[in-house]
Amino acid sequence: MPAADEPSLLAFLRAELAPRPGRLGQVCRIAVTCTVVVIIGQIFQVPLTPYMAYAVFLVSGGEAASTVMVGLVAALAFTIAVGLSLLFYVFDASEPALRIPLMALSTFVGMYLARVMTLGPVMFLASFVLVLSQTLIDEIPNLEALTHTVLWLWVVVMIPVVATILVNLLIGVDPARLARRSAHDLLTALADALRCGDFSGLAQRREEAVTLMEVRHKASFLNPGLHGRDALDSMLIETVAELLALCPLLPRQTPAAIRLPLAAVAEDCATFLSGGAPPAPFPLALAIPTLELTPEATAVVIAFRTAMMRLRDGLSQRGSINAAAPRQRKPLFVGDAFTNPSHGRFALKTTLAAMVCYVAYNLVDWPGIDTAITTCFFVALGSLGETMHKLTLRLSGAILGGLLGGMCVVFILPHMTDIGQLSLLILGGSALGAWISTSSDRLSYAGMQLAFAFFLTVLQGYAPSTDLTIPRDRIAGILLGNVVMSLVFSLLWPVSATDRVRSSIAEALRALARLLSSGTPGTRLAALRALGAAHRFTGLALFELKALPERALQKHEVLTLGSLDRIAAATFTIADQAASPAAAPADAAAADWLIASADRVAGGASVQPPPHQAAADLDGLLAVTPADDRIALQARKLLLQQIALATDARS
Repeated sequence: MPAADEPSLLAFLRAELAPRPGRLGQVCRIAVTCTVVVIIGQIFQVPLTPYMAYAVFLVSGGEAASTVMVGLVAALAFTIAVGLSLLFYVFDASEPALRIPLMALSTFVGMYLARVMTLGPVMFLASFVLVLSQTLIDEIPNLEALTHTVLWLWVVVMIPVVATILVNLLIGVDPARLARRSAHDLLTALADALRCGDFSGLAQRREEAVTLMEVRHKASFLNPGLHGRDALDSMLIETVAELLALCPLLPRQTPAAIRLPLAAVAEDCATFLSGGAPPAPFPLALAIPTLELTPEATAVVIAFRTAMMRLRDGLSQRGSINAAAPRQRKPLFVGDAFTNPSHGRFALKTTLAAMVCYVAYNLVDWPGIDTAITTCFFVALGSLGETMHKLTLRLSGAILGGLLGGMCVVFILPHMTDIGQLSLLILGGSALGAWISTSSDRLSYAGMQLAFAFFLTVLQGYAPSTDLTIPRDRIAGILLGNVVMSLVFSLLWPVSATDRVRSSIAEALRALARLLSSGTPGTRLAALRALGAAHRFTGLALFELKALPERALQKHEVLTLGSLDRIAAATFTIADQAASPAAAPADAAAADWLIASADRVAGGASVQPPPHQAAADLDGLLAVTPADDRIALQARKLLLQQIALATDARS
């Protein structure tokens, strides 16, 4: 995109750090829990107090269900890791030649299972703790003291896990309430946009509707009775996402006689979600002035009305549905667990980077930079762009946190005399890190690293300290991990974020083809989820252009994401029209184009040329079709027009 269109860093930070509903409450819960955990650690002199405070950040989620799930996963993973560590010490405590292969094997198996298993987070954390505990042998050669330290690790994790779960169960956000509030905000924004006729502000809110499904699934974890409404709630969330996706095709000159009744229905639905009366199920008649709208825009308006009525009727029926439904069990492994070589390659690259870091800091006898191994674990992601993005956040957060902690060590800690004053300092530092960590994925990891570096610098024992070597060593270790990970992931089987953009676009095109062919429930949401992934990976690709310049995505290669959004909206317009036998050839041509383009994009080629003959045949059919029967055909014409415009934009 042109440089002028790229958001500045200041605008990005302003958008990410802006207040939003529920953010202050989440920050307060994290900060208070960190402070309580630090007080417990200081009073009872529990070792590794900084790690206890940081564990609160790792466990805390946006609502109670995700916090409980992550806490249980962490407890299980650390229990497994501590048990395996004690077992490994029997064989490798005095045998470095055996220890390194066991560490490499643990890393490989853990990272591989993290990619292919439903319980991947458990395997990842268990592998990380197991490898990290094996490195302690270099610093604590006495086996009895080493065993004592490893057993303390379990306590170091359990205290913050239990504290965080209890705080969130007592004062945390119920995910069901969060889902209703988020849906209410989306529908209120939609109603406001319909009233003023400006839909530009809704483009960024479509992703919120897609993530709403994840929050709804988490709500079933704490309230199993919601399983009976899974199908209906999935349809409602999918409809909200569809309404937001249709907005780009609504013309700015849409008359108020059309917009205002739709806005009223959206507001009624939002009122119901906030505890008001159910929306009344009356027919919504729209006076559509044909002289002010093109035939294709008329088809969009009718599709918008159909989706709005589906949403309203579904909300009206939701209170009467309480039937129990069996919970679907997820398979233990993903479908390509043993056929896709990328899983093994990813695990091998991470293992190689971690072992290089381990050998490097032992060769130079600098154990303080063991954060290099932690860096290799926590920034290892599917593509180079994702890895470089997380490396950037990790380094920037560590530098800022180290500087903040260093200033506190020099100017504040020497004047502190009791634990109450320390608690206030921890509360402030935790709140700052928590505010940043509650941003989106594009920035949140920097907040966690800022907090971790701050804790490591300030909490160096059970009394004030003025030693600044810890932040220095931590940043040096992160730099080492960054360099090694960058080299390994860019030289050994590099996976570009551009490749992920292509696969996401292909997945979206296939989902749209399925929607045209069968209209299976959930297909709209699958397409929108793939579109969101394509947008995200496009941003991440900017982090790897210098490392993989030949993989840069050129404008002429694939559809622009804006064009793809409009193709998706046009496909939704067809799905909301009544079936038309006369339109079957156009549907088949459009579906064939979508499938063929998906295959070509996935293979690295450009999209299929538009189906000009199908468009010409449709124009001929429209010429002889009575005006009252043209709506379904006009919806097909809109899709073929968007396909043609999208392919023309590549040239």
